[in-house]
Amino acid sequence: MEQTITSLSQEIRQAITEDTSVPRNVRGNVSSALETYLLNTEDELDLRVYSTISVLEEQINDTNLPQHARTRLFEFIRDLEGVVRKWETNGGA
Repeated sequence: MEQTITSLSQEIRQAITEDTSVPRNVRGNVSSALETYLLNTEDELDLRVYSTISVLEEQINDTNLPQHARTRLFEFIRDLEGVVRKWETNGGA
């Protein structure tokens, strides 16, 4: 699971935080969510993922967010939810 999380984190970083067409505040918030929540291995995986999803959902509502970035955020949320479902299916291990 951690490898999946790391890979997904790199995809999010590349698609959102390194895209200069995405507003600076959104890039900063997404980057902060990755570091503070998603990559924080001290917390349970479901808490990490849902905290990250919460931040991503907030960014979707930014009126200055380009449509392609909004679409990618929805895709990342879907992917993160899939990680949690798989994690829960494996007994949270």
